Amino acid sequence: MKDHDSPGREVTTPKSTDYHEIPRRMITEYNFPASGKAYMMLDQISGLLAHFQKSPMDLRELMTDAANLIAQQFSLKTVSIGLRGADGIYRYEVLVGYRHETEAETRKIGYTYEQFTDAAVYKGYMISKYTKVFLAEDNPWLDSEKEAFDTPSQLGTTRKSLEDYTEGDYTDIHILGKDDEILGWIEFSSTTSKRMPDMSSVRWIEFIGQIIAAAVVTQSKALRPRSQ
Repeated sequence: MKDHDSPGREVTTPKSTDYHEIPRRMITEYNFPASGKAYMMLDQISGLLAHFQKSPMDLRELMTDAANLIAQQFSLKTVSIGLRGADGIYRYEVLVGYRHETEAETRKIGYTYEQFTDAAVYKGYMISKYTKVFLAEDNPWLDSEKEAFDTPSQLGTTRKSLEDYTEGDYTDIHILGKDDEILGWIEFSSTTSKRMPDMSSVRWIEFIGQIIAAAVVTQSKALRPRSQ
């Protein structure tokens, strides 16, 4: 096909983007990671571990520091951390980078364990033991949750490339306890440059999630009454 405004110039039709290639590529990159900023991250991680030396340890303070670290070091636009409450409901506890209106809507959301693991509504792709990626093409949200996205009007827009983020994509890092019990999760969307996060970053965030898991378990043990 010729461009009639520019005689002789070929117009290339963009190839269709198969979004199913995204989780396949993520798994490959996860299993064969490139060298990252390990030394810088180790210094930052030591700051999180210092919370364990405080008495009593402030779990919310640790999670806030962890969320800020994740957002800053990996250039993520939004980061949230949620935990299972005493009533068994999973709720967002710490949110970083959210607009006021979006944060307010997000804090209203709560999940039962069955909802949290419901693949019929929240279809996702397990990249590793801890990480599940959700892609906008699968509509992994309820109608009541649309206002919790940064730009709800852009939900359902066409993905331009496999590297690009589109509104509705998000990633969950599970915070696991004993016997892989889901204690909570870390959630994030895109990088500040509107790209999908790289797998080196995901591995570091998984590690931070395990630190949070240890903090949750440590705090719960401290709250238990001593046996007589």
